[in-house]
Amino acid sequence: MSMIFEALEEVTEKILVKLRNYEEYEDEHQFSWPNYVFRDKKFRRAHLDIVDARETKKLYMLHLCVFPNINDPAPIFGFDIISGPTKVTGAFHDFSPANKEHQLLDWFHDSTDKFKPSKERTLPDWARSIFSGNMVAAGNIRTQEELSDILDMVLTNLDHYIENIGEVSDSCYKEQQNFYCQKQKCNPHTPKVMASLGLNQEEVDTFINKSLFPEI
Repeated sequence: MSMIFEALEEVTEKILVKLRNYEEYEDEHQFSWPNYVFRDKKFRRAHLDIVDARETKKLYMLHLCVFPNINDPAPIFGFDIISGPTKVTGAFHDFSPANKEHQLLDWFHDSTDKFKPSKERTLPDWARSIFSGNMVAAGNIRTQEELSDILDMVLTNLDHYIENIGEVSDSCYKEQQNFYCQKQKCNPHTPKVMASLGLNQEEVDTFINKSLFPEI
């Protein structure tokens, strides 16, 4: 097994260990790849899915997204990574703002400021409309050091994020969370990559619309 695949398998297990501290529930839709959904009084939905096509297509994909409760001004936690056996083609991590004044956004800036990807990915317009200005967008990760840096950062940030959400406000952020989902569904790469892995197109469409980025 490649060094990169081993690291991704390990971080997947570490994320699952963390999320299994919360209530796991069955998603409304079932898919032919691992799909986990959790909830807690601190957040309304934490979603982790893994497309492991190492044996057939030499690819591994992981997606993690945590939505706060709709009356919580906290940002949305996101992490996506796609990799082959010798390089990570894309790794994306953000605290995406619902309320642009939230303290977690400043914390995220400080936590990611020292990480400089060897190759920074350029974001399209749909992404810039929802992601923070400090989003990590890395491509062509080939070294153990750079991969470890980003994976360790994501795990640390996940712990801090969950520990510091759950605030109740008088405002409702349903519209902002739905806007995030709507823009994410504008990403043309997600359905293309999943289709290239041989996954059923109807299943992929249902997954993206109903489980990956479901609107309230």
